[in-house]
This record gives sequence, structure tokens and C-alpha cells, in this order.
Amino acid sequence: MTLFRFTTLLSLLLLLVPKQNAIAQTSIYGSVALVNYDFENNNTSAAKGDTAGFIGGVFYDFPIQSRLTAGVDVRGSFGVGSRGGALAAAALRIGFVPERVVLRPYFLLGGGVATSTFKINDITGPAAEGLTPQSTRFTSGGVEFAGGLDVRLSDSFDLRAVELGAVAGASNQGVGSAFLDAGLVYHLHKRSHKL
Repeated sequence: MTLFRFTTLLSLLLLLVPKQNAIAQTSIYGSVALVNYDFENNNTSAAKGDTAGFIGGVFYDFPIQSRLTAGVDVRGSFGVGSRGGALAAAALRIGFVPERVVLRPYFLLGGGVATSTFKINDITGPAAEGLTPQSTRFTSGGVEFAGGLDVRLSDSFDLRAVELGAVAGASNQGVGSAFLDAGLVYHLHKRSHKL
């Protein structure tokens, strides 16, 4: 193991080790979203177009006494109408909590499953090859990337000002999803952990 890898690993480990009076936080959120589902086939992709949707989830921040937070985020989303679909994902959540500023940026890295129906009239181009006039449901797993900005309103509520993310599906034949959303975050009571 090189010195750089060892130093990086040690730094991350020290960052994630709970300290005295560290606080764990569980939060739930709901958002309205603009969602796009795309079909990936023959190493090309084609999207059906944007549709309205909803995203709901919960995240848990581990008890770390630091400006950086680390936790787990689990979410589900639903896009309405014929261009809609569904998504379920779990991710590592890294956030930054400034001392005197109400802005709280974060990013997610994880995995999920997206599903949607496609037919020959929904999309055009090489990705439509092999589709039929009847709707066929496709489901595939993929990597989730997302980033956003929460604005602290009170100890209990944040405004999710913006979140942008995607779940990239398999390139041979699968479903991907991209989303842009805004909503509210409710923080359940914090729990202090003394070591």
C-alpha cells in the first residue's frame, strides 16, 4: 500500500470515527421533480421526454462531530403518465454543514434500480431498434450520482432548494433516469452519542 493510499484511508477513518458528544440525525424528505427516463439499447440511448414526478426518502447522518457529515440515503421516486417510471436507490451521503451559513450542500453516490415502459412510438433512433408497438417494461440497475443544496429554515425544517441527479443504466439494454427536484426536509429529534 502506498503512502498516499494509507494517508487517505487513515484520514477518512479518523473523520468517520465518532467523537464525544457526536450527534446522529435522521431526516425524511419529499420533493416534486422533473424526471426523465431513457432507454439504453445497442450502446445508444433515447429519452421519452420530461414528466412530473415525486421523490421521497430518508437519510441518516452518522454521529460525527465535524463540519462534514456522512450518512446513508434511501429514496424512491415515481414519474407520472406515459413518460413516467419508478426508481429506488440507496447511496452514501456526504454533506457539509457550515457554522454560520444556512446553506448545506451535499452529494450522493450509490446504486439503484429504474423501471419504465417503452414502445416504438416513444423514442426514435438506434435505441428504438427491437421495440414493438406494444408497451414493454424494462428494469435495470445502475449507479446513482446526485448533488443538491438544502437551506436551513429551522432546527426541524430545511428547504431543498435544488437537487440534480441521475441513475445510469446498463448500456446494452436498460433504463436510466435523470431528475431535477425541490422540496422540504424534516429532521427528526437528534440523538447525542457519548463515548
